Amino acid sequence: MAILTVDMRHGRTDDQKREFAAAILDAVSEATGEPREQVFLIINENRGINFIEFGQHLPEYVDHASR
Repeated sequence: MAILTVDMRHGRTDDQKREFAAAILDAVSEATGEPREQVFLIINENRGINFIEFGQHLPEYVDHASR
C-alpha cells in the first residue's frame, strides 16, 4: 500500500480537493502499478502564514478560477 501526504494552503473547496485526490490517485496508480484502491492519501491544509518561500510568508490561497 502506498501512503501519500500532501500539504497545501487552506481555502480549496471540497470539490477541488476531490478532483485533486482523484488525479493524484490515478497518477500514482499509473506510475507504480499499485491499484488505485490501495493508495492512501492524506491532505493537510494550512493557512498561508505557515508556508514560507524565499523568506516570505505566503498569502492565503485565492481561487482565481472562480473569479
